[in-house]
Amino acid sequence: MKILVLIFSITILILSSCDLPSQSKTKKLSSLDEINLQIEENPTSADLYQKRANIYIKSSNFDRAIADLNKAANLEPDSIVYFMQLADLFLQSGQMKNTIGVLKKVTKIDPTYPDAWLKLGEINLMYKKYQDVFDHANKALELDPYNDKAFFLKAYAYKEMKDTNSAINNFQECLKFNPQHYDANIELGIMFMSLKNELAVSYFKNAISIDTSKVDAYYNLGLYYQNSDQLNEAIAVYKQLGEVNPSFPSSYYNIGYIYLELLNISDMSIPYFTKAINANQQYFEAYYNRGLAYEKLGDVHNAQNDYKQALNINHNYVKARNALNRVEKNMSK
Repeated sequence: MKILVLIFSITILILSSCDLPSQSKTKKLSSLDEINLQIEENPTSADLYQKRANIYIKSSNFDRAIADLNKAANLEPDSIVYFMQLADLFLQSGQMKNTIGVLKKVTKIDPTYPDAWLKLGEINLMYKKYQDVFDHANKALELDPYNDKAFFLKAYAYKEMKDTNSAINNFQECLKFNPQHYDANIELGIMFMSLKNELAVSYFKNAISIDTSKVDAYYNLGLYYQNSDQLNEAIAVYKQLGEVNPSFPSSYYNIGYIYLELLNISDMSIPYFTKAINANQQYFEAYYNRGLAYEKLGDVHNAQNDYKQALNINHNYVKARNALNRVEKNMSK
């Protein structure tokens, strides 16, 4: 009887094992394995090589991605799509000579393709070859007179050349054809802010309406109000920025600074310096200014601690060193 039971058990195990799916059969192929099989079946498909290149790009395997895009471009030498992606990849990997070479090839394949001229202009901007920037941007404008990117590129070159009027004119031309251009609004806001012109407000507000998640428009708008002695407006904008991005410490710091230095309300500044410190533990200026607020309120022990902490972070911070010496001298009297 025991033998029969044993045989029956073994039979069940054998039958059960037959029902188990083979691991090798059920193993799901990776996307790379799948595309490799497709390329084996169709080795002349440029599209497949581009798809595999995109997989390599996601894993930062740029050498293999470049090889596949080269293969795709060679298979379809009249298609600029593969060449433009290849140029972007060369640029991303810092191979400037190859980037320029590919872009020049695109301009020969299709001289009417403005993006290639603009990309060449952007590279020349990196090397501060401003006349070449203008030549390439103007070539793009010959092909497309409403090309906002070309006007933005020219404007940025003029900005670097310190030609403010030409920069403003071209940024405004950019916005004429693309009012939703966030960076052009920011640049114009900054330029008019430097000129102490209230037009800065409208450009910063435009930028905020375009993208409510970015901090620079809020921050610069708050800074304009702060520098224009519109302190209530500045505080309101900085608070709004704190709601949009609670981890951005400068919004809290600036509110604290306004209360401490411009409104002389030391006690109201402390919570904001604390928020700035919580957002950035290395914010030594926030420790120093909170210490200054404590000192003005007569709380010398907290002031001493904050000055020490500022110096722990930045040993060469002269303001904190002088403040600490001053507080400790008064404490010893």
